[in-house]
Amino acid sequence: MRKVLVDVAVAAGVAGVLALIATAGLGGEPGSGGAYLGAAALGALMLGRRRHSRTVAILTVLGLFAYYAAGFPAIGVAVPVAAALYSAAEAGHRRIAVAAGLVALVVSVVFRLREGQDFGFVVLYDGIGHLALMAAAIAIGELVRARRRIAALTGRQIELEAGRRIHEHNQELSRELHDSIGHALTVAAIQANVARQEAPRRPDAAVAALDHVARALSDALTELRSTVRKLRPQPSLGDLDALMDTARDAGFRVRAAIEPVGDPATAATAYRLVREAVTNVLRHSAGRSIAVEIRADDGILLVSVEDDGVSGEPGASGAGLTGLRERVAAAGGRLDAGPVEHGWRVSAALPLETIR
Repeated sequence: MRKVLVDVAVAAGVAGVLALIATAGLGGEPGSGGAYLGAAALGALMLGRRRHSRTVAILTVLGLFAYYAAGFPAIGVAVPVAAALYSAAEAGHRRIAVAAGLVALVVSVVFRLREGQDFGFVVLYDGIGHLALMAAAIAIGELVRARRRIAALTGRQIELEAGRRIHEHNQELSRELHDSIGHALTVAAIQANVARQEAPRRPDAAVAALDHVARALSDALTELRSTVRKLRPQPSLGDLDALMDTARDAGFRVRAAIEPVGDPATAATAYRLVREAVTNVLRHSAGRSIAVEIRADDGILLVSVEDDGVSGEPGASGAGLTGLRERVAAAGGRLDAGPVEHGWRVSAALPLETIR
């Protein structure tokens, strides 16, 4: 809801600024109803700036050309397209933003020079000012995108550090569990052997030894229950929502089709696979979209994570996926990672019954 309100505010702001410039009548008559309608149309394009930023940038440039072709009052070049260029750069479409800005500027300069306007004013004064404003809009969009990606990676680093500490804590718990239960079971084994030896001659000694066995086993069970309660539960596919939000905050478009999985072990393996693949996309991919699919097919859980980055992106088959490949192979499954037609894909087939 907040994003919708921001987009509405941006659209209203762009339309309002252009209407004011048209009203001022720079270089001609004040704006008419058609000029205000054109300003409103250019502002309305901003409502689609998040989901269709490339299209919005292109339509804004074309709309600017149509506005001037209709003979409406001057509203400049950079001001009408600045918000669209910023949105395209923020969404990761830097090349589209640069190309759209240059097309708008070059067409404007050529048209004005052909009309006989002064070269120094059009190119050296007005043109440089428009170029600086458009470059600033694109640079700010890039900075915002970079900040979001850094924030997402920082959050991921914090998560990894928390996971490491939990792992160390669990290792400590496992050592304590091994020592305490190992001691209790050793005592129980010794006392059971004493009971076996004393039973024919001294039944009372055998009973006392068995009491020791019972107490040792009871202590072991108590220690086991206490330790198990401290252990962190395995991750589930429900935890992927936060991971998807992290990718969206980094500027990616995320499409997810995730079927529920009843087996906790299978769900944990699938979660770790998706987490590692998405993390690699955040770190290394120059793409802008991520598609995640998890579905069951004839006793096999199929997991796929695909992005539209450049094929052969670095790091996509690094140590993280190597560990996952070993985990999947140990469960009887198969993991593949490599380039596809429009990007990079990590996929796995996990035999459900084997993991169960």
